[in-house]
Amino acid sequence: MLKAILFDLDGTLLMNNFDLFMKNYFSLLMEEFKKIGDEKDLFKNLNFAIEKMLANKGPKTNYDVFWEEFTKLTGKDRKYMEDFFMDFYSKKFPLLKELSQARANSYAKEVVEKSFELGLKVVIATNAVFPLIAIKERLKWANLINYPYDLITSMEVMHSCKPNLEYYKEILERINVTPEKTLMVGNDIKEDLSASKLGILTFLYTPHNNLILNLDHKPDFMGDLKDLFELLPLLSK
Repeated sequence: MLKAILFDLDGTLLMNNFDLFMKNYFSLLMEEFKKIGDEKDLFKNLNFAIEKMLANKGPKTNYDVFWEEFTKLTGKDRKYMEDFFMDFYSKKFPLLKELSQARANSYAKEVVEKSFELGLKVVIATNAVFPLIAIKERLKWANLINYPYDLITSMEVMHSCKPNLEYYKEILERINVTPEKTLMVGNDIKEDLSASKLGILTFLYTPHNNLILNLDHKPDFMGDLKDLFELLPLLSK
């Protein structure tokens, strides 16, 4: 009997052109970097700090790993840069909704609400490389902001990133549910299906039920969110 469901965000609950999203994200950020220093140097060090965070396996949070590396490389004051990024996420980041053509996935709201109706613990299991403010903004774009999620995996609270198994282990520990009673829903074969290594059930979101062969990690289920909507009551019995 299913007890918890983990939802990937980008490309699963939220439809956006991720390449376009990242291109415009970095473009907006570079414009802001110009106001405080050499934007190319800051951008290079930002990427180094992100790589360090992606490799994190604890005991520090992703947030602390990122900031310790970024401030070491740039020589910038941490509090000053934290305020700088918070201002960016408050004022500039929302522009990415239109720039990346973001929209709620069909059946996303129905699937999330059905999960709560069935008494499942619900986790927004987006990769923990963004702060909570940026994840909540993207949840707004998907019309999924006002729900009592058991966990949102932001960089402030997590100690590793996808596809590291430590990321999924930490989620299970935080929500106190065993792997075999947990379902991970996502569209990324590497990042989301790696959860199966722990015994977590997986649902591969494949629009139009595209058949994907030769996967390293075979999903337990696959289809679109309408298929998942119909499947959930059966898994929760």
